[in-house]
Amino acid sequence: MEGCGMNCIKYLLVVFNGLFLIFGIVIIATACVDLGLLQGFAGMETSGHETDAVLIAIGVLIIVVAAFGCFGAWKESPKLLYIFAGCLIIIILLELSVGIAAAALRPQIEGTMKTQLRASFIKNKSTREEDSVYREFWDRVQSNMECCGVTGPENYGASEPRLKPSFSCCPPDSSDQADEIKRSDCLSMEKYYKEGCEDKVLSTVHSAGLTVIVCGILFCFLEIAGIVLALWLAQAIKTHGKSRETA
Repeated sequence: MEGCGMNCIKYLLVVFNGLFLIFGIVIIATACVDLGLLQGFAGMETSGHETDAVLIAIGVLIIVVAAFGCFGAWKESPKLLYIFAGCLIIIILLELSVGIAAAALRPQIEGTMKTQLRASFIKNKSTREEDSVYREFWDRVQSNMECCGVTGPENYGASEPRLKPSFSCCPPDSSDQADEIKRSDCLSMEKYYKEGCEDKVLSTVHSAGLTVIVCGILFCFLEIAGIVLALWLAQAIKTHGKSRETA
């Protein structure tokens, strides 16, 4: 191939495909983070995360298509470039469909999570050995999110069995005192967190979901640019081939 113009398009398309590879990895990473948050905060329930699973599959498909696009650009094959552009169009349609579905289902997922959090909190107050997993779950949430109870520490004493807030509701204490003394001081002086966990959890999950949707939208614009470049390069290769035949 001769001519700086077509070479520039060719190398630019290769660079774009390199960006596609990076963004495919980013989409997989953000979807995995969102999926992990949903599963981690849903009280051990694992339903309602299909959109993230589809996004992970799309991310893998993007990586494969990007590698195919690099090969097509480097080999200067119009057919491969047309196939590459067609694959990108399909991916864009898939991303838009998943994005719309994720935005539509998000309130339902967050509502289900809210119900699951409240149900798991009731089991967290249970003294049964089989419910220890829920106590561990709430200890982890309260400690990591710096919160206490569903809507506040008063949830522990609002229903049977009436308990004082968990030790995980107390801020970290670096003193050398025994845990029993630390807990006693925290409860007697009411040093425990006053904010409930429900709003913090839902806010974190909502932010993660928005990040996934925004990444998908931004990547659609990059894919459109890649389609334009692929079609432009394919047409330039065909035009250049005809000019050489007539020369």
